[in-house]
Amino acid sequence: MYIIQQSLFDFEKFIVTVKEEERLVIVLEGLDTEKLLATLERERWTGRKGYSVRGMWAGLIAGVVYQCPTLAGVVRLLKGNRGVREVCGFAKDKIPSEDAMGRFLCKLASHERELEECFEGLVERLRQLIPGCGKKLVADSTDIIAWSNGHRRKPSDTDAKWGTKNASHHIIKVAGDKKEGKKQDLYRWFGYKLHLLTDALSELPVSFVLTPANAADTVELPPLLEKAKLKRPEAKPEVVITDKGYDSKNNNELIYKEYKAIPIIPIREREGAQQTDICNAKGTPTCGSGLEMVYWGRDGNYLKYRCPRVLGKGVCKYLSPCTASAYGYVYKLPIADDVRRHPPVPRETRKWARLYKLRTSIERVNGRLKDYLGLRRITVRGIVKVTVRTLLSLLVMVATAIGMAQRDRLKEVRTLVGWSVRPL
Repeated sequence: MYIIQQSLFDFEKFIVTVKEEERLVIVLEGLDTEKLLATLERERWTGRKGYSVRGMWAGLIAGVVYQCPTLAGVVRLLKGNRGVREVCGFAKDKIPSEDAMGRFLCKLASHERELEECFEGLVERLRQLIPGCGKKLVADSTDIIAWSNGHRRKPSDTDAKWGTKNASHHIIKVAGDKKEGKKQDLYRWFGYKLHLLTDALSELPVSFVLTPANAADTVELPPLLEKAKLKRPEAKPEVVITDKGYDSKNNNELIYKEYKAIPIIPIREREGAQQTDICNAKGTPTCGSGLEMVYWGRDGNYLKYRCPRVLGKGVCKYLSPCTASAYGYVYKLPIADDVRRHPPVPRETRKWARLYKLRTSIERVNGRLKDYLGLRRITVRGIVKVTVRTLLSLLVMVATAIGMAQRDRLKEVRTLVGWSVRPL
């Protein structure tokens, strides 16, 4: 846990008297970075004025909390805000320069693994403090624009790549026709892609992977799940929810067979994907008459479907029923044979629709990371430094939740990062 400098006054008195800095104190108290800071302190520090490692670390965290887009903004924050400066342990005449902050950031970049261990430790504390955390997980990716001009022949950020995704869908009317069609706009950006796995209920990150922008979403789901260490009994999820970008046979089988969870992934209904006289594109089996059978619950590792004619769901083209039983024809479909097409929760059920609505939670997480924690505008180059900058934002978000949970203020976990701050 972060230790406030001994020269500062009592913590409880500080909370009461200095309200403006409460957010920074909550974040620093929630962080468990003692191992990382001790490792950095053992290394040779080349700062000309001998700035403390703990002070520099607190300064970087303050820059994220108070929305400083650059290291120069962090220095201005320390010079102009006495409360923040005292929490970080700096005297007014011994504030680090922008170059010193930059060198410290480079030092952090050489300890990327230790930073990730700090994040993993915070996630474990979240599971202990917040009941049900990690049971319903959502995966998605978002763009991170590089601090570089991608149109140049040799961009300054050599790790960044061009990425594309569907930006929006517009309904348009075709001239001279009553039909309507869909138009998709492509959004292109130069930079990186942040793949996140978040808890749907608390709206907090569980694991992440940063890749160049041209990386496909589908292949990044296995690393996300592996980094979250979900095979342990205490971390076992109930459902994993994603959008169509992660739809594949391997991903569905991975979630269901290895992690023993329910995959909630829309299937890509490509032309020709229907299996005539077997099932439709979403996986619902059809009877010999061509009618979609009615889902009637799950029986262990099988999905149970009943005759639509008996249930009044359609008119059969055959004169005689397919079975003499008044219950109607029953078809049991084994899930393990094709998890992608026949998931444990069928896509045409209300339960599937209800679970899939939880996917919007990750959009709010992405928005907070960009709008309040600085990922909409990064000012570092290279995938290693961008990863460290991303980790700082994720650490602040999770540490904020831990600090609020420790104060029995769980209802404010989602809203704390949205507090308005004074522009710098």
